[in-house]
Amino acid sequence: MWLLGSIHEEAKPHLKKFWRGNIRTIGFARDVEKYLSQATIHIFPSQLEGSAKVTYEAAACGLPQVVTRESGDVVRDGVEGIIVRPGDVNAIAGAIEHFYQHPRIVSEMSIAARKRVVENFTWDHFRERLLGAYEMATQML
Repeated sequence: MWLLGSIHEEAKPHLKKFWRGNIRTIGFARDVEKYLSQATIHIFPSQLEGSAKVTYEAAACGLPQVVTRESGDVVRDGVEGIIVRPGDVNAIAGAIEHFYQHPRIVSEMSIAARKRVVENFTWDHFRERLLGAYEMATQML
């Protein structure tokens, strides 16, 4: 397990309590795709995020994800990943266990995740939506 980004102070005692040799704390990484491209799944159970860029990056790398609704809309529950309630540690653990026990589902969701990004969330899609919004706004003036 790799932990990218900062680790909140309140999490450090728990991390220390459950530490294992296969856990690595990376910290902030500018080249997040380097880590995502080596991963099997991505876990981002945000409690307040909006639409996290990292969920799009993980999907672009073909990673099934464990997320919350608060992480954004790139993941559809049961298609590109598993959506859990914010703060539900048991649901997060259950989703990870589910992926571990069902590698075929991981493979299927991996393909679906990459396809969803390619078909809906490229920079070209973003540009088209942004220009469309500008056009609508100028028509209202």
